[in-house]
Amino acid sequence: MIQLGGAFLAGFAIGPAMDAWITRHLAGRGLARPESWRPATRWLLSVTLGMGWAAMFSGVGWNGALAGHLVWATLTASVVITDLEHRLIPNRILYPGAAVTAILLLTGALLDGTPGRLGSAALGAALSLLVMGTLSALGRGALGMGDVKLSAVLGLVCGYWGVEVALKAILWGFLIGGVAALGMMITRRAHRGTQLPFAPFLVAGAWWALLGPPF
Repeated sequence: MIQLGGAFLAGFAIGPAMDAWITRHLAGRGLARPESWRPATRWLLSVTLGMGWAAMFSGVGWNGALAGHLVWATLTASVVITDLEHRLIPNRILYPGAAVTAILLLTGALLDGTPGRLGSAALGAALSLLVMGTLSALGRGALGMGDVKLSAVLGLVCGYWGVEVALKAILWGFLIGGVAALGMMITRRAHRGTQLPFAPFLVAGAWWALLGPPF
């Protein structure tokens, strides 16, 4: 319990730094943070990171792969914020985060004596990229390239625990997104032509596939 509390506090504490990092990279594209809900996003990011770090510590355990999962959790929470605010997944955030995650997973697998997981992780990333790329092409822009690239990063870490976990992540992402879209249409907050930010659903599906019940 003490270790979980420490993980939560550590994740919560880096929230302000991540918020500043997001602000800087969005400013590089000439995008301002929406002042109307900036206080909410600051707290949301910190709380999400705290809960995410604690969940990763609980699910992954104290081993070599933990650092890669913590970076991945931080990255995914960050791109959810940018997608909600601007419907954008900046490459300046996604690419460095993906590179650091991959390096730490590689290091962790070698330290843990489980190099076989690296092949599974690579396959998970490739399959996720293929599936989402195909859906994006068939959907004629319904899925942006940011979502497609994000899916590869999600598939990398989920695939580390098995290719089936990476595929479940995609399935859960679409299920969660479908339920959310249906709820918004029922409450008349959206209609069939409304373009919703999809990164939050993809990330939620990946986190659920990784940490949720095994089904």
